[in-house]
Amino acid sequence: MAQEANGYEYYPIRGRFPPESSINDGLNRKVFVRQDIDDWSGKKSNKKQVDLFIMAMDKFQKKDPKERLSYFQIAGISLFSNKTIQLLTLYEGIHGQPFARWDDPTPEPIKNGYCHHSHVLFPIWHRPYVLLFEISSRLIIFQQVIYDTMVNEVIPQFPAEQQAGWREQADSWRLPFWDWARKGRGRCPDLAKTPTINVPSPEGGFVRIDNPLFQFRMPTNQPMRSEGVGTENTWQNDAEQEDYKNFGNAIGTSRWPDEEDQKPTSEGWRHGVVNNRKIADAFGSHVGYNDKNHGPAAEIVYRLLTTPMDYTTFASTNPTSKDQNVNEDLNIEYIHNNIHGWTGAEGHMGNVPVAAFDPLFFLHHCNIDRIFAIWQALNPEKWLNNIPADNATIQDSIGKEHAVNENTPLEPFRGLNPKNDYWTPDGVRHTVRLGYTYPELQRWDPKYLPPKGVFDEELYRGDLIAAVNKLYGVSRSLVLDPKAPTPDGVHHIEGGLQITDFGFSIRFLKYAFGGQPFWIKLYLAQEEGIQTAVTDLIAEVYNFSQRPELDGATACGNCKKGQKILIKSTAYVPITPVLYRLLSTGRKLKTLTRDEVLAYLRKRAYWRVVKNGKELPRYEVENLDLEIIGSSNDSKFFENPAVPPSFENFKPEPTISGGADGALDPELKQPKVEPPAPRPARPKANLFLQSALKFHRQIKADSVILIESATVDLATTGAENDITQIALLDAANNMVFHMSMRRASGLIVFNGSSGREDLIQMDQSFRAEDGATIMIHDQGIGYEVWIDWVHITWILKQDEDQPAAAIAYGLGDENGTSALSDELEVRTYPSMKALFLQKHEHEEEKVTPSASGASIVQTLVSMR
Repeated sequence: MAQEANGYEYYPIRGRFPPESSINDGLNRKVFVRQDIDDWSGKKSNKKQVDLFIMAMDKFQKKDPKERLSYFQIAGISLFSNKTIQLLTLYEGIHGQPFARWDDPTPEPIKNGYCHHSHVLFPIWHRPYVLLFEISSRLIIFQQVIYDTMVNEVIPQFPAEQQAGWREQADSWRLPFWDWARKGRGRCPDLAKTPTINVPSPEGGFVRIDNPLFQFRMPTNQPMRSEGVGTENTWQNDAEQEDYKNFGNAIGTSRWPDEEDQKPTSEGWRHGVVNNRKIADAFGSHVGYNDKNHGPAAEIVYRLLTTPMDYTTFASTNPTSKDQNVNEDLNIEYIHNNIHGWTGAEGHMGNVPVAAFDPLFFLHHCNIDRIFAIWQALNPEKWLNNIPADNATIQDSIGKEHAVNENTPLEPFRGLNPKNDYWTPDGVRHTVRLGYTYPELQRWDPKYLPPKGVFDEELYRGDLIAAVNKLYGVSRSLVLDPKAPTPDGVHHIEGGLQITDFGFSIRFLKYAFGGQPFWIKLYLAQEEGIQTAVTDLIAEVYNFSQRPELDGATACGNCKKGQKILIKSTAYVPITPVLYRLLSTGRKLKTLTRDEVLAYLRKRAYWRVVKNGKELPRYEVENLDLEIIGSSNDSKFFENPAVPPSFENFKPEPTISGGADGALDPELKQPKVEPPAPRPARPKANLFLQSALKFHRQIKADSVILIESATVDLATTGAENDITQIALLDAANNMVFHMSMRRASGLIVFNGSSGREDLIQMDQSFRAEDGATIMIHDQGIGYEVWIDWVHITWILKQDEDQPAAAIAYGLGDENGTSALSDELEVRTYPSMKALFLQKHEHEEEKVTPSASGASIVQTLVSMR
């Protein structure tokens, strides 16, 4: 194992292989097979292995968040102290907040994170990431991931005579995948449905535990902010306050929380709300994609695997060129994004910085890796070529540029060789070299290796195409259905049928709303001129994105670059299954001839943009540079299941293409309304919990200090020192005003430098959970205090010549939680007149660059 000069040991990510596996067999090498989670967990013969997986996941999730190999760190964020680096505490993360380094002792702050969304490396980078979650080398000194948790922590708890049987199950286990596109699988996997689950007890019998696939809960039972998970969409313009989400308040992950449970101070949001039934509702809400033979996402996967394209088109939502053809809008990333939206909505899975905390994340990404592997098997000669100019380089975590090619380092994943160099695209190109494959890709099957030993590529490819046709070919099964009459517009060809196929390309600016996620929804009106969203929906595209900057600092360098160059995202939606369904139900579509279909779509197609569950007005949609491009192509489907479909001659159809107006027919267009008058931008939060800042304006008689909190939580934690404190200090850090909110007693205690105390009931002062405004008015001889614009108290000064020079915000117990939001907005005004005449003469206070803040906070802690 490679070591830094300071003794740091990197964590190597390497695969395991069956005992009979031979490296000499190359790509035909026998390896472990990842299985569909419902198939695997539904077989009685696998029960012992399933139990072992659940027990290991349970222990994995309960590891200390500060451990490098804890679920918390691998999922998104981590914090650990390494004694070999002068006890330097490093924040580190892989997929999410706080966008900092993982498994890297470099003391230099991270600049760019590890995001590969909208990049040609997207499916490649996620391959070692999922492998890290699944399996790890046992040579490292830190706690191991799932396999090693099975071997080193779960199995030793059982009696010695049982351990060999358990070990056999561990050695053959691989991470299962969730095939959400397969028949009946567009729903939460069975193993993840219930909040608790029975597992074997080492003492005999069974014990019921929290189901680690249902949700992740912080093992410390403290909110995620205790380990560095912050907020999303915090302190934006007034008009955007509804977008505020404080993931730092959450102890458990949420899926599809109701509107009330999305409030950052609600108990539902704090503990996590899991509405698994809504996953099936989301997957099955599209007309034409919920037939009995296939899953709702099947046709999209089918087109992805059978439409001719280069790797760079396949890999990413990023357009390969400014004038690319409509068929090049199809890609694996947009399908991946939709699954995040259908699974997570307003919960964790639907938001990039925290998505990997949801246990379904890795099951989903395992399936994305499987689709990638199937595509590679069907296109073995295609790899990193024709890379778009804006994807030709990528910056590493400290900002160094790397050319994107087969040797690009895939930070932060090490273990490519004995030196523990970073994995590269070529290093992870073939899954068999990583010790695993998928059910459809078992090349070592004897039928592909006849006696002469020459691999039968034609038979292997035919079997793979047959599997793709069977699993995902919605349009194929409809066109070739022997029980259905052949409609006009469908033509017989040798061995099959030909039809004019229709679809819509969707193109839009990814960062039009600053990185906030949103949906683009496509509809076909069931009745001309009448919009009924529930029954009209035929497809939707989820913009799975994040803000490039948080709290004034770069959170994602790749995102910041995309925002700067106005990067677009693309998607392609085939609608032939929808047309077949409409035809069979008599929805005024009589044939599938080109002219009739085009006329039908012109009268009935419309689209809308939805953000945070609300339809955006047209003036906001115009910011998207939205393109809805209708197109047609010649498609052929063949009776022989080993023959792939043919999709050729793609061309745009201008008569069924549109933009921000939302429809083709005037009766369905989104009405134009005038945007509201712009509101002045609010300063960003500038006073953070356990910190202080120095006033830049001189505070003197008649000055006003305005403090705003996004939330208020009056519920006591039960801690002895459950105290939230705000203090004003003079230039020598002497306290001149002190306000402590004591939730245990329900009181606010005010102190001035004179030593006089005033006690006020908290629940009579703070009247709303969604925020508060505290105003401190310097009246020369004392301070008048207002909360939510209501007078609360007046505190006498001991010395009028002792002006406030700084403000501090802390806790009585530094490990506790605040009654206010973790980030406060502080503004100062020269006079009460300036405040109420709205002359905008306020000054946004800035964080003091000096080190005095720590001593100020310590003063607060010592006064509890």
